[in-house]
Amino acid sequence: MTIIAGLIQNRPDPNLTGDRLRQQMLADYPDLSPTLLSVHAADRPGENHPVYLTYGDRLIAMTGVPAPVGDGLDHMAQESPLWPDDVPTPGNCGAQKILTVLRPDDDTLSRSEETRHIAAMDDATLLSRAMAAAIAVSDSIAAVYFASAGHVAEPTTFREMALEAPSASLLSAWVSRNIAVSPHGVVSGYTRGMDMLGLMDIEIIESPESAEDTFMRLTAISTYQFQNGPVIGDGDSLGGTEDVELLASHAPSVNTPAKTVLRLTFANSEEVPARQKRKRWFRRR
Repeated sequence: MTIIAGLIQNRPDPNLTGDRLRQQMLADYPDLSPTLLSVHAADRPGENHPVYLTYGDRLIAMTGVPAPVGDGLDHMAQESPLWPDDVPTPGNCGAQKILTVLRPDDDTLSRSEETRHIAAMDDATLLSRAMAAAIAVSDSIAAVYFASAGHVAEPTTFREMALEAPSASLLSAWVSRNIAVSPHGVVSGYTRGMDMLGLMDIEIIESPESAEDTFMRLTAISTYQFQNGPVIGDGDSLGGTEDVELLASHAPSVNTPAKTVLRLTFANSEEVPARQKRKRWFRRR
């Protein structure tokens, strides 16, 4: 599982080096071990050369792309809850840094779902720390982008989140929660980015609840998975109301059929077998 994110820049910055990034990360996060965090031997100064750091057996790679960011960046910022209303949107940006955390010698994919989730969380946290340090080192960074979530964050806002503990504060940066209302008033919702954390994204195709309540339900269930791992089984009941039961299934995504998601559907309580009512984490009284 590869964690990928981007730092969108208004210009290339040759001062964003491995040495400065390491120094800032250690200043920001005292729990990081200086003996484990080092500049990789392949690192070479210069705005067009990749920056490599290692932390233990993990590799942090930052690759420069000296090309303008595609259209739509301003719209993404306007729609993002992580972009303050009083901060101008990024405008035309001419460069970006692509960051990723890799485990070259670790066969994580052969391990359990829980182990993969824990590893993904650790990698996302390390990547976010490197990004937060880069924001402090360089004033060229105009926006933070997480490809898996499909949204951007204002750099100062993101850095403040990344400096908080625990890493739960970063969930809203790693994962986007989206609500849509059809012309006929049908509410649906879905998340993007849970798969980056070794979890299934959530889809609610037709919700009998309001848009606000559907959003809160997405938030609650995504947070529960974030804190507890991939524990929601195929066919589990997640509660609901006195009259309606919320059922979870592992199903192909409506938007991306090759991807398995946690599909949430509502059913009348009397139609749900007792064996499916064993887990009622989100029941409303």
